[in-house]
Amino acid sequence: MTTIADLHRRRREIVETASVIDSLMSPEQLSVNAIAKVTHILLCDLCEMVTDHLADSHKELYPGLLTHADTSVKNMAWGLINNDKLLKPEFSQYKRRWLKDCEFQFTDAFIEDTRAVLKSLRQRMDLEENTVIPKLEGAEILARA
Repeated sequence: MTTIADLHRRRREIVETASVIDSLMSPEQLSVNAIAKVTHILLCDLCEMVTDHLADSHKELYPGLLTHADTSVKNMAWGLINNDKLLKPEFSQYKRRWLKDCEFQFTDAFIEDTRAVLKSLRQRMDLEENTVIPKLEGAEILARA
């Protein structure tokens, strides 16, 4: 079962990885082959982390939220599900376009798309940190550890 500590840990890992990637998003840095390879690996890892995080939420978190007695908790769950409907395809499309092979061609379009995906991800992680987790803690929906 997912705990508050699990949510904090997964969110922290995603945010830290995204922050490192964001700091590497310049043509100068990406022109260095070793940095390009590391960036590619980090992006693949980030996509997996996000996919796993969303899947775990759908499997372990949302069912309990959708049946909760508090209407605001149910509404929050539906908001997250609707957010996932936008975030999942965005990441899937990004992976297909930029991470499908090992050619490290980091063009301006790649940097722009990466920054857009990272922005969407930051918004989701901020939503979880500032709204979802405090609501779950306040309603004592999940165990702390």
